[in-house]
Amino acid sequence: MPSLADYQRLSQDELIVGIFDNIHTASELAPFLNFEGHSGNAFLVNRESTLPTAAVTSVGATLVDSTMAVSQTSRSLAQLYVQIPLNRFALQTKGSVNDQKAEHIAKMSKAMGRKLESLLITGDPGTLAEEPEGLTSLLIADQRMLMMDDGSQPSTITGSETELSLDRLDAMIDLVEFGNPTFLMMNKTMRRKLTALSRAVGSGVLMDSIEVFGRQVQRYNGIPIVINDYITNSETYENSGGWGSSTATTIYAIKTGKENQGWTIMHNGPVLEPDLQDIGTKEDKNEDLYRMVVYLNATIFSKLTCAALAGIDSAA
Repeated sequence: MPSLADYQRLSQDELIVGIFDNIHTASELAPFLNFEGHSGNAFLVNRESTLPTAAVTSVGATLVDSTMAVSQTSRSLAQLYVQIPLNRFALQTKGSVNDQKAEHIAKMSKAMGRKLESLLITGDPGTLAEEPEGLTSLLIADQRMLMMDDGSQPSTITGSETELSLDRLDAMIDLVEFGNPTFLMMNKTMRRKLTALSRAVGSGVLMDSIEVFGRQVQRYNGIPIVINDYITNSETYENSGGWGSSTATTIYAIKTGKENQGWTIMHNGPVLEPDLQDIGTKEDKNEDLYRMVVYLNATIFSKLTCAALAGIDSAA
């Protein structure tokens, strides 16, 4: 529960009305996310695994039957929440300048958004069953993580951190089928590294910028770059075999949206406007309880639409 001092800070004179953002909240990823509503508490995704065989024949020859097969994956929706009690005395007596309830609910929403963006990258239900599937977890399962050191796509992540090269980055981007990725996603360390490599004489790399959703976004050879601070510079990787103390990081190439068979956030109920629940006044305390909840998980409809370059040495 917020302390009385916290409420007091929100009840000052008009010169300092409001709360200044001291915790970074801007998200470059959010405008690119695609959401798909779902009515149940779990969902199935069918993928083709075997195509029927096409062949040639001669007149009158016996034709050979062939079959197709599909594979199926199932995921349950995860529950993401934030809950806060608000003291009724403070709500009544400390609301002369700032609306205490409105200020705290706004920060609940901010906290929810930050946690969601983090889990969309790092979520690992193999470690914590309640988490949604993060992008790294999805790509490891599909063997779409191209290793920086040897260019392999292992089912168990192995290797050592290796300095970024444009050739390997382009090879990873080429893994994405059906046209260019919607965006590349990386942290600021990798953007600086990529910018430095592009300046090298003869690199042939075009780094420009365009306006996307009202803000300037850099591009690598025409592909927008999304900066995500939840991509760590000390990645150890889920399902890693012998990956020790790490300075590794990852660059992602992503297509989004069901229509592109790409990375999509499946949800039941509101997600961009979380379900705000007024639980009521506690029986044993003079506090009102508020909760926000969203129900969601993520999937990649076709593994051919997303890939990542893993094991890049962030310290090189």
